[in-house]
Amino acid sequence: MKEYNLWLNLKRNLTAPLWQRIETGGTGRGIPDIFGIHQGVCCWIELKIARGNKVKLTPEQVAWLIKFARMGARTFILVATNKQRMYLFPGLEAREVLDFGLHHEPLLKLKLPYAWDELEKALYFQEGNN
Repeated sequence: MKEYNLWLNLKRNLTAPLWQRIETGGTGRGIPDIFGIHQGVCCWIELKIARGNKVKLTPEQVAWLIKFARMGARTFILVATNKQRMYLFPGLEAREVLDFGLHHEPLLKLKLPYAWDELEKALYFQEGNN
């Protein structure tokens, strides 16, 4: 799977939020791939495709996710694998995700068929995800 396919899958299956894909060419480094808003709640999501257990994050991505999470923003890392699984991590734990990859305990772990309602709930309605 490619990162763009993960984005399309998310957009197709979570239709209630308003999504904006961020093209970082003209913006600051480290800004997550997607911004979403649903019922007045905003979140930022960095999309990744894991090869094995490793999740490749840049230092700028790690810094952005943690800095904004500390200020109260809902930030996440959504990782897909070639084994048809998805892992959702809080952005505040970006350093641990970089260091330990998929061995780090996710906020949510999904397998096919994906429970999209659980992902939406974790992104927008659960407390303590920033």
